Amino acid sequence: MSRQRRTRKSAAVSSPRPGGLLSLGPIEELDDEQMKILFRRRALYVIGGAILFAAIYALLSWLKYRAYMDARYDLGNMVQAVYNTAHGHFLEITTGDLKPRQMSRLGSHVDPILALFALPWLVWPSPVMLLTAQAAIVATGAWPAYRLGTRATRDPSAGALLAGAYLLYPALGFLVLNEFHPVALATPLLLWAFLYLDEDRWVRAAIFLVLAAACKETVPLVIAFMGAYFALRKRSLWPLVVTVLGIAWFAVAVWGVIPHYNGDQSTFIARYGDYGDGAGAVAKNALLHPVQTASDLTSASNLHYWLALLWPFGFTSLLSPLTTLIALPEYGLNALSSTVYQRRIEFHYTALEIPFLYAAAVLGVMRLWRWLGGGFRKAEKQMKGERVQRFTLALLVLLCALAGNYFLGPLPFSLPGAAYDGADYARTSHDVALDEAVAMIPEDAVVSANNNAGAQLAARRVAYIFPYFAAADWVIVDQKHPFFYDKENEQMHSLALGRLVLDTNFRSVYAKDGVYVFERIDAGDGTQAPGVTTPSPGATPSPGSSASP
Repeated sequence: MSRQRRTRKSAAVSSPRPGGLLSLGPIEELDDEQMKILFRRRALYVIGGAILFAAIYALLSWLKYRAYMDARYDLGNMVQAVYNTAHGHFLEITTGDLKPRQMSRLGSHVDPILALFALPWLVWPSPVMLLTAQAAIVATGAWPAYRLGTRATRDPSAGALLAGAYLLYPALGFLVLNEFHPVALATPLLLWAFLYLDEDRWVRAAIFLVLAAACKETVPLVIAFMGAYFALRKRSLWPLVVTVLGIAWFAVAVWGVIPHYNGDQSTFIARYGDYGDGAGAVAKNALLHPVQTASDLTSASNLHYWLALLWPFGFTSLLSPLTTLIALPEYGLNALSSTVYQRRIEFHYTALEIPFLYAAAVLGVMRLWRWLGGGFRKAEKQMKGERVQRFTLALLVLLCALAGNYFLGPLPFSLPGAAYDGADYARTSHDVALDEAVAMIPEDAVVSANNNAGAQLAARRVAYIFPYFAAADWVIVDQKHPFFYDKENEQMHSLALGRLVLDTNFRSVYAKDGVYVFERIDAGDGTQAPGVTTPSPGATPSPGSSASP
């Protein structure tokens, strides 16, 4: 069936001017039947693109994992929480402190959605299950992206192109490749929630909002902003219920759940030490010192970060500033943090920004379309005509996202911005040595492992991170990757390895290509129960060590 359109009957529509590519023409719309047919046809492309995305990124994630590019921080932390939940110890992890302890992950991050992976773990007990599931779940965001794009543009072809831009968005690809994080699942969940709130399907929206809120303690803040946004957009007070509930859950999570399970406030508050010692103090001082806050928000690293977020959507997100500002809490947390990784698109900290940047891009495309048609700051019905088709504008956004992959990554091709190349994913003799070392560790043994080998050994009740080894039965050390807790520090790593070599309670049972395995040999003190918190003599605390960044 040909894509015949109906011309909008309106006095505001002018007849086309001859001889000009950007001349005004009549605004054409699909009728209902044509819309349904074209929607189904373009849906096949979107579904195919989502499947391809999931397959490619699941494969790359597996290749990263088998090449020991993932680590205890963070994949291993999620693996241990899921493993322990599947075996009756709800979200239990081993902390990476000077005195390690068994603690609920809720004392670090309030992301109980992790518990939902306990059941599939019983069927597929492997970290690769988490990586594959993450790629598949993030890929499902293409569907609400398609529906939102089609709903806004009233053109399934334009909607499909915009959904393609979502899948090609560089930060989204990096989000999936950055090991496994529950907050990554919030990206598609928030897109679903945004779509259903836009359609006034409150019950369906509530389901996705609850699931998204279970992905991290900061998600309720953006949910609160989303409620305020829809209250303004729909001129209704009902969405403010979402705002109130979001703020309430954030407060419970930060000042209730985390201290309850941790015994103290979140260790991540230390990242905002320039603004205060607690969450309340940080927020208060950021507001009371606007000059300093503004200076930090506009630092070079932040401007570079925001540029990398905005240009792959052709800066169209800026044309719908209120939509973009839904993620303001996450922008602020990333911009004011002392952790530079929070201002780089290669990490998972973009998860709560992506859905709203995309939604803003969709609405921004339509605003640009109206402006080009003579409807600047006017209702759509007052447009003089159509100067550029919505399909064309959506195609330009798609091309920007494609260019983003070329210049920013993340696909492993020989591209200017590629974060990885094929050699990074290739197996080496060193990886083989690590495989052999990992295979020596009994499944139920208490182990201490280098950060880079920690993901492979985290599926157990107790799993320490080197240099702590006092209560471990087995220790794996990798001199080629001298991690001291979760940071590379060759000097401190060597000192810790020296203490291990001189410890008469352990003997070396494997040494190859800089990989060493030590086994406890003492029959007395070495039979300590799992979770014993006696530190190794001379052990040094991890700077800023925590359950997960």
